[in-house]
Formats: sequence, C-alpha cells, structure tokens
Amino acid sequence: MPTRRGVMMGGFLAMLAGLFRPKQTLAQPSSVPGLIDLDDPRYEQFAAARRQVWSPVGTVDDDVIAYLISPELQGLPAWPTTRQSYLVIRPPGSLIIASDGLSDLFVDTDSQQAGFGCEVYLESPDLAGADFAAIRSSWQFSLIENFAQNVADFGGLSGPLEKHGIVSMELPAPANMPAQWVTDRQSVGALIDIQVPGRPALCQLDKKTGMRLIALTILLPDEVEHVISGGALARIELAQTLISSGTGLTSPANRCSVLA
Repeated sequence: MPTRRGVMMGGFLAMLAGLFRPKQTLAQPSSVPGLIDLDDPRYEQFAAARRQVWSPVGTVDDDVIAYLISPELQGLPAWPTTRQSYLVIRPPGSLIIASDGLSDLFVDTDSQQAGFGCEVYLESPDLAGADFAAIRSSWQFSLIENFAQNVADFGGLSGPLEKHGIVSMELPAPANMPAQWVTDRQSVGALIDIQVPGRPALCQLDKKTGMRLIALTILLPDEVEHVISGGALARIELAQTLISSGTGLTSPANRCSVLA
C-alpha cells in the first residue's frame, strides 16, 4: 500500500489509502493589479457561510481558536492566507472543532477557487461544555490541528476522496492522548470523511463556490491494523460498523473496539 511521510507538527504522516496530489504553489505577495487582497469582501462572505452551515448543528462560539503568530510564519504549511483559526461548535452533549480558513481564497493570486476546497473537523462528546482553555489544550484539538496542517501540505483532499471514498491515515499521537489509542508506532489512526445525517458534508460559500466539510474519526490500534491489512473494503466496512454502533463520525475517548 502506498505511503507518504512528512515532517509536520513534530511528527510523521503515513497515508494508508493512496498518495495525495501535490500541494499547490502559492504566489508570493505582489502589488500587481487584479490579484486578490485581504480587503476582498468574499473573505467575510466565506467566513459567514462557514458559520451558517454549522449553526443548525449547534451553537457556534463567537470566539475562535487562533494564533498570535501564524504557523505559516513559523515554517509550517501555508494556508490560503496567514489567518489560521478554528471554530468551536456545541451540539447538544458534544463539541466540534472545525478548521476555519482552509477554504479561503488564495491571497495575492488571481485564483477563484475556494482554497484547498475543504474544512476539516473532529467531534468529541468528551469536550461537551468545555471552556476555551480546556479545548485549546486538549488532545482532540492537537489532532485536528495536525490534520489541518497536513491537508494544507497535501494541497487538499478532493483527489483522494473522489478516487478512494473514505480514506485513512496515521497522525503523531499527542503527548496527552489516552494510551489505549496509541499504536506501537506512537501514532493515532483515523478514518477520513465518514458522513452521517445531521452533520453537513458540503458548504456553499457563494453562488459559484462550494467546498467539503471533512470529519476526522480516530481509530483504536486493532482497527488501524485491520485497515492496513484490509485496504479499501476494510475502510468501508469499518465506517459502516461505526455508524451502526451509534459512534458514527465522533471520537469518544472511552469507545471500545468495534472489532471485538
């Protein structure tokens, strides 16, 4: 099975479902007339559309998780702008952390595409009611943050998702990750893009532009090995089993293996 590795967020990446397309090369800042700048009204329009698509799911916090210094300026993968942030959505009895900016327009280019064509998210019932500090320091945030940086480095997920459907990967295990989720490789496995009723899969940013909303769902070590050995069929079957078990796309910390 093809693999891809990269050094991001102090760890490694192992793709279990085929190679991603090369990342896009972003134009350097320029004063050339006609290039998109941060005053473009579509930035506010796209941000409002992202909040709106989540609002039927739960309360969207006014505050976002953001950075004093953009990770891009610290050598991490570039997003469409230097603004990198995350929304917090509070469904009843659960919490969602969603990237907010991967689908922005590429600043200082003339590209009209919605950035990397997606935003990514992780849902955890364990964080229901958590305050900002607890969310920011959680292993759940560390995972979705790492995943979002990888998505930016890959150049998006449209190609592999269209080719393979649900895909899978391993991310470096955060230091505070519960031990039962960590593989012998010190990684955490996950399925990408499980879809369930009640959680949006698409967002229309304006009349011409849409993008995907992609869930990251963590796997226990035995489930990871099952996916590695079983390939595409194992991914599909495991996703269906998670849905039928009631877990769906969520990542509860105390879940038992569905293979047991």
